[in-house]
Amino acid sequence: MFIINPVAGSGKGEQVVQNYLVEHPELKGSFKTYVTEYPGHAKELARQVATLYSESIKLLIVVGGDGTMYEVLNGLKDFSGIPLAFIPVGSGNDFARGCAMPLKPTINLHETLHDVSLHPYWAGKYKTDFKHDRHEKLFASSLGFGFDAEVASLANESRAKKWLNKARLKYLVYIYGLILMTFKFKPKKLKLIYDGKERDLTGIWMLTVSNHPYFGGGMKIAPNATINKQTFYITIVHQISKWKLLCLFLTVFFGKHLQLKEVETFQVTDLELTSDQKLTYHADGFTDSCYRCLVRKDPNARLVKRKL
Repeated sequence: MFIINPVAGSGKGEQVVQNYLVEHPELKGSFKTYVTEYPGHAKELARQVATLYSESIKLLIVVGGDGTMYEVLNGLKDFSGIPLAFIPVGSGNDFARGCAMPLKPTINLHETLHDVSLHPYWAGKYKTDFKHDRHEKLFASSLGFGFDAEVASLANESRAKKWLNKARLKYLVYIYGLILMTFKFKPKKLKLIYDGKERDLTGIWMLTVSNHPYFGGGMKIAPNATINKQTFYITIVHQISKWKLLCLFLTVFFGKHLQLKEVETFQVTDLELTSDQKLTYHADGFTDSCYRCLVRKDPNARLVKRKL
């Protein structure tokens, strides 16, 4: 079963699937395709098809970007038994990187249906402010607070994003947002509670919770992170100059930022984060804001097509 985001990659994903199915007529009658029509539709489609076909879905293949995967994952919040695969046609595609899957959609789809095995994957769960447990959400790759979240929010709201997407120049929106936010951002005060520890932090530029090394379209924010069922990898950047922060975003693609004294990393099993001021966050690229966030591992392993 395919859930396809036709906006991601300017329709590239839909064409890749159609071409593959034409080349493999033996698959006729053994698949269904669903195409999203608006933001949030992938979540609705995932929940609907899971409700109708949960016993017969052999593999649900998500064709889109990390945001599409985020929506589908949350649509399947109560259906952890449905196997998943991800064909990357978005701008970031960090979930594919984290799973060591090919970034070229045609190769990825071929391997997904012919070679790659299913392995367990433990998503993260998060709940903001004092919402009921039923409002708890899932994230596949990373959850970030502060600077990078505000850059993502600015980019998502940019009027130029739509046109730059079509011209495959979306990265220009993020470069603009990165430079602008460097001089506009105000470091945060955070209180953290994790694994029996309590910390009050000041001068925080960003804090990222990771399930695997990548975020932001290939940046190795947590180079030592491995997919596992117990711990997240936390990366904190604090008390850093604005110019040094720009250098950090150059070195982070290679994971060399860990050598900076302003960068701290550690592992946690769960995390409670609070702020006196409203804090912007992003979950797999989806942006919002909160004062408090509880983060934990989803105890239900989901089978995912991945190599690592």
